[in-house]
Amino acid sequence: IFDCFDISDECNESCGKEILDNLVMKFTCWVIGILAIIFNSITVTMVASSIKECKTEGLFYTRVLVCLIGIGDLLIGVYLISLSIFDSAIYGKDYCRKQIDWLTGNACVVLEGDKLNRLV
Repeated sequence: IFDCFDISDECNESCGKEILDNLVMKFTCWVIGILAIIFNSITVTMVASSIKECKTEGLFYTRVLVCLIGIGDLLIGVYLISLSIFDSAIYGKDYCRKQIDWLTGNACVVLEGDKLNRLV
């Protein structure tokens, strides 16, 4: 019996471990990532182009904040798409054999975010 949780039998032929194991999670990452990139690109472009036309200081600050929120959401979409691409296109069902490469590689470090000093 292979349970994929015990280190001794984690990477074997019967274990199809992936970065995103759940099908619902895969679908959600793709859909939210694509929608976030599309709609936040539109929002940032429209709001950033209208910042120069602000008549009041309050409207200027509001548009800058909306633009910053859109940029943050855009980066979340890029993160979700990157994670989905690494899960399905690059590693797929072969993730278990390449798990050490993923966990110690630069892509995982960048997507993880808090350990960027490992890149240097």
